[in-house]
Amino acid sequence: MENLFIKSMKFKLLLATIFTLNLSSSVIPDYKAKYLFERDDFSVTGIRELKTLDNNEYSFTFNARTLLVVSMDFKSNFIIENSKLLSKNYNVKIRPKSVNRDQNIKFDYENLIIASSGINTWESPLDKITFPADPLNAQIQIRLNLLNGMEEFSINLIEMKTGEIKKNFYSIDGKEACVFNNKEYSCVLLKRYRESDKRITTYYLIPEFDYMFYKVIDESPDEYQKLQLIELLSFG
Repeated sequence: MENLFIKSMKFKLLLATIFTLNLSSSVIPDYKAKYLFERDDFSVTGIRELKTLDNNEYSFTFNARTLLVVSMDFKSNFIIENSKLLSKNYNVKIRPKSVNRDQNIKFDYENLIIASSGINTWESPLDKITFPADPLNAQIQIRLNLLNGMEEFSINLIEMKTGEIKKNFYSIDGKEACVFNNKEYSCVLLKRYRESDKRITTYYLIPEFDYMFYKVIDESPDEYQKLQLIELLSFG
């Protein structure tokens, strides 16, 4: 049976869509920050960077290195139009290559196909109206939605293994004090729910930095992951 919270969210989002078809063109400034990523069996420090390119195109990357000569590089290229993302491509590179985790996803708007190569090879139909997001640029869409005053919304996120598009539901869940760089901020708490599993993700976002991620905790019955802001290297 469908979760009652998700059913309620679907109804509210239907109403919200009627009133938010023309979102204001919010802009997130370029930034560069150091984050610590932790999970049950692994931790790594990396750099996240948002760059403005040409013609409303952006690049969002996460690059990390470990003492064991392992590198992880994630990159998303996309366009922002009226506060909505149009994904272009998403790349994952893991070294050493023997790990075999590389993947490249391309969004072909002429032929309406999303194609993946690398560890997961598949093709799936591309519906422009659904604005499918990848794991990186979905985080930018979250911030754009909050800048536009949205308290409940959904994002269609692509599944890396299969190419299936799955709806993720988000709802503001209060505020909590966050200390960063010896200064206290009132972080907005945002919860993410999914129809397909029991994972719950909690985002701690700093409004003063255009809802930059301060901390993200992702929990499921089988896994625990955490992302924590360590240092803001540049903003704007």
